[in-house]
Amino acid sequence: MLAYLRVENFAVVEKVELDFSANLNVLTGETGAGKSILIDAISFFLKKKFPEISPRKPGATLLVEAMFTRDDEEFVFRREVRNGRSLCFINGQVVPFTSLKEKAEKLLNIYGQNEHTFLLNSANHRMYLDKFCRNRELLTGLALVYKELKKLISELDELKRKSKQAYEKIDFINFQVSEIENLGMQKGEDSDLEQQVKILSSAEEIIEKSNSVTRSFYDDEGSVYNKIADNLQHLEYLKDIYPELKPLCDEAGRFYNLLPEISSQLSEILDKVEYSEEELNNLENKLLKLNRLKAKYNLNLDQLLDKSEGLKKEKEELLNMDFSIKDKQKEIDHLFSQYKKINSELRYRRREKAKELSAVIENELTKLEMKHARFLVEFVEVEPDVNNISDKGSDRLEFYFTPNPGQKPGQIKNVASGGELSRLMLVLKSLIKDDDYSAYIFDEIDSGIGGKTAEFVGEKLKRIAEFNQVICISHLPQIASFAGKHFLVSKEFSENETFSYVKELSREEQVREIARLMVGSQVNDDVLKAAKNLLARNSR
Repeated sequence: MLAYLRVENFAVVEKVELDFSANLNVLTGETGAGKSILIDAISFFLKKKFPEISPRKPGATLLVEAMFTRDDEEFVFRREVRNGRSLCFINGQVVPFTSLKEKAEKLLNIYGQNEHTFLLNSANHRMYLDKFCRNRELLTGLALVYKELKKLISELDELKRKSKQAYEKIDFINFQVSEIENLGMQKGEDSDLEQQVKILSSAEEIIEKSNSVTRSFYDDEGSVYNKIADNLQHLEYLKDIYPELKPLCDEAGRFYNLLPEISSQLSEILDKVEYSEEELNNLENKLLKLNRLKAKYNLNLDQLLDKSEGLKKEKEELLNMDFSIKDKQKEIDHLFSQYKKINSELRYRRREKAKELSAVIENELTKLEMKHARFLVEFVEVEPDVNNISDKGSDRLEFYFTPNPGQKPGQIKNVASGGELSRLMLVLKSLIKDDDYSAYIFDEIDSGIGGKTAEFVGEKLKRIAEFNQVICISHLPQIASFAGKHFLVSKEFSENETFSYVKELSREEQVREIARLMVGSQVNDDVLKAAKNLLARNSR
């Protein structure tokens, strides 16, 4: 709801601040007092271009600020025009106009003059009819099927796209798998391969150095082993005299015993080292291929082998693509059958209820002095296509209307005047309890009516205001008498300038204003009494 409005330097309005009620608010005042200017100010959140009549004075800052509430949330909108430059704010943050407009459209519904966005948009007609039909459960079911269908269709498109590339990709996969498998290696074997290449490429040096160590340490007559053997008895003798030599003698003994073991291990190594130039070339080529693949894919051997397995699975999927496409198509066909079934139910209920809606609206319009008006729902049945579906159903519909006898109903946007749009909207809104809790603003709602018709309009406004905030500009006492809050718009002249003011009326002031609306300036006690009775009856 629109809780608070502040307008500064907007046309004849110098400064106005208003606190609105959550129900029915009525603005009255003499012709030309500036009632519609306030609606223009509120519309400032929906229109990028500001009126030529504003701002009030050259150089003055035009400001429109409003606070909206919805549930526990508060939104403060502000728009300023300074020296021809517009600035928009939401909760104190500068935003683009499009953001402000998008948010405002969810909180404001203005009906009057050319501000009938709801009725002029045929997409809203289907939404309204579905509310009248109470189609929420059907629409929820249709939306779920639609969402799953879109998902399956997307998956099918992806499968078909892959299928077109399948053969080309299979050839490429075969090549990748082949070059990895041709290595003939298992996980962890890259370290062994590097070791084998290292041994074979150094075979001559290994043999030479191993033989040299074996001879020097153990085999030759003058080997270390023999020299230590010759001197161990000397160490034993010296150890007896110098006990501190014992650790060194023990170490010499251990080394003496270690030399045969070293010689034995080196002999075993020599037995295994068989230099083969052919084998070395083969291993070096294998290592070269491995390193090339590692660099190509930026993977180690284990990761290359995992990639090969993944490619094989992908190849299998590609080879089974036709089966996958057929299975996916079956899923889509099954789900599309459900979609068509729900769509048919929607079509039937909409057509049945459309007749009832037309009759009710025409009856209500009769009470608004539109006795010859005709209203109908024009249907265009469209058979659903799986590639062109909607979560609202396949059929198109639009409200058609004519206010005049003998005139064929046409599109509302082409045949209805501002006042007729307002009355039509009034009837539509009074038939359904809305759950959007927006602010509904009606202008020109009472043009050309009076008497019981005016009272009927007031009742409709009050009914809408039970569930949504209503702000209405009126010049009729019957409508004003239904107000939860009544505001008087007045105009004054001072020093060749015109000023508009807005005042919230007390109960006593409201009686006097209703009396003025009844007879004009000649208000007497009888008129005041009649005004008081009217207010007492309709404000209950």
